[in-house]
Amino acid sequence: MNSAHRGFLRPLSTGISFIARLCDAAIIWLALSASLRLFNVYESSLYQYATLLSIIFYLLIAEFSSGFSSARLENYGDIAGRVIVSWVFTGIALFLVAFFTKTSIEFSRLAIGAWLLITPILLIAERLFIFFCLRRLRSSIHNTRTYAILGSGNVAKSLPEQIQTLAWTGLQLVGQYDRLEDLLNELENKPIDYVFLTYSESEHEKIVAAIKALNDSTTSTYLVPDLLLSELLGSRWIMLGNTPLVVINDHPFFDGGWLLKKIEDFVLGLLILILISPILAIIALTVKLSSPGPVLFKQRRHGLNGDIIKVYKFRTMTVLDDGDVVVQATKNDVRITPVGKFLRRYSLDELPQFLNVLQGTMSIVGPRPHALAHNEHYRKLIDGYMQRHKVKPGITGWAQVNGFRGETDTLDKMQSRVEHDIYYINHWSLGLDLKIIMLTILNGLMGKTAY
Repeated sequence: MNSAHRGFLRPLSTGISFIARLCDAAIIWLALSASLRLFNVYESSLYQYATLLSIIFYLLIAEFSSGFSSARLENYGDIAGRVIVSWVFTGIALFLVAFFTKTSIEFSRLAIGAWLLITPILLIAERLFIFFCLRRLRSSIHNTRTYAILGSGNVAKSLPEQIQTLAWTGLQLVGQYDRLEDLLNELENKPIDYVFLTYSESEHEKIVAAIKALNDSTTSTYLVPDLLLSELLGSRWIMLGNTPLVVINDHPFFDGGWLLKKIEDFVLGLLILILISPILAIIALTVKLSSPGPVLFKQRRHGLNGDIIKVYKFRTMTVLDDGDVVVQATKNDVRITPVGKFLRRYSLDELPQFLNVLQGTMSIVGPRPHALAHNEHYRKLIDGYMQRHKVKPGITGWAQVNGFRGETDTLDKMQSRVEHDIYYINHWSLGLDLKIIMLTILNGLMGKTAY
């Protein structure tokens, strides 16, 4: 492959990074201008100063958090997370400036609030669009990078196959080497962008020697741990200081993950609730007029850490079961009202749970909460069942978009649902949440098992 064609964007990387910064600055400015016009607020010089400060703060913070670095080996969630964190700290900096200069009263709270909410969404959309375009280029064998593998064993054999399935990385294999000397000779003849070390833990001296030798080159070096144990247990790796650990059972929100999840729930939950409010009003009126009983059905369910919460749903039945025995809805269930059948078919009865999200008792994405009686029943039959409660329950989840929603009339179905829930917990990322939300919108609402 022609090397110029292979990395034709490499000489333009500085220019692309500069354009990305300009786009970010333009989005911040345009978003504030649009917000001021939306709320009929005069764009005084004070707002112009605020815009300038916000752009400076954001660019500096994003630079510090590597927001403009190459994201070839990262996922959508990593990129979106850095944007959100950078914008949150930008907002904090602006509030501090307004507080100490005693100018906060001069600003429209509605306009500033809308601006603070909509800007990160636009910034993420812009960054993901660029990332998506670059991925398409890499998938079509443009702007690729080369890599080599040093080491032997199962990891060295399986790694090329795994990378091959990730065409969006644009990584092309140069060769696999058992000996460090052979790799170093190859580096003298051709540039290699990435080197993956696949030595086992017992080969500590080889690892140290390889790292020292490769430090004398411009290649990026990665140490690939033996993932066999992690894959067998369905778990993941984390770092405790400089020590890698395999997580068997724990929540996924380490470091700033909990903040990212809270921001995701609040921002998306509030926007969605505002957008669907007319639909909620129409459904509430329809439920009230169609059959006797309350509009909302409140059922006790287990939430985070097994705490009992009240989950809101539009009433779809003639009964309000919430005792020690709760019978799951089945096909042609006589308890379901005609309006309720339609609501359950398209999951519209779940919409009030966005109130739970804003309350903080639920997330948009997470394991679906089960009735208390069902929890007590299945926790005795399915190993690891209660691990589902290490995170907040969700309106939709990984199990639901994979077809495991509605009635679980066999133990195998519930087992599969739990396995998907635990997979979600062990592999959580903002990117996975966004993927689940999109799948829910596209096809999750049409599940054939919902009745």
